[in-house]
Amino acid sequence: MRELIRKIGSLVEPITNEKGELSFFALVLREEASVWDLLVAAKWIDEDRKQALDYLVKQVQYILTKQELLEISGIILLQNEYFTEPANFTSKTGWEQTDIDLYGVTVKKSYIFVASDIEIHLERA
Repeated sequence: MRELIRKIGSLVEPITNEKGELSFFALVLREEASVWDLLVAAKWIDEDRKQALDYLVKQVQYILTKQELLEISGIILLQNEYFTEPANFTSKTGWEQTDIDLYGVTVKKSYIFVASDIEIHLERA
């Protein structure tokens, strides 16, 4: 599991260098789920969501093994308009949170790599 988290976190720098800033980038395990979701928001994603999703899928597929890919259910593109502030938190290893309400979704565990205004948007469930 640690290797999966490390690999996902290592995507932040190349993605931002190639595409632009991220507003949110997190690996989350929803309550009652057995696989992870990768949540991503950025201004450049909203400009062409299909192209952005194709790009992100390729990046994830390139870095993860087939077994690790089975641990991820999908990439969820969030609307960037919900992130009014520039990202003020970045971590290659991810900020671990458990049992939280993340933007209205109950999350059992999460690793947040990039986020805007964490104090406001993360509330204990």
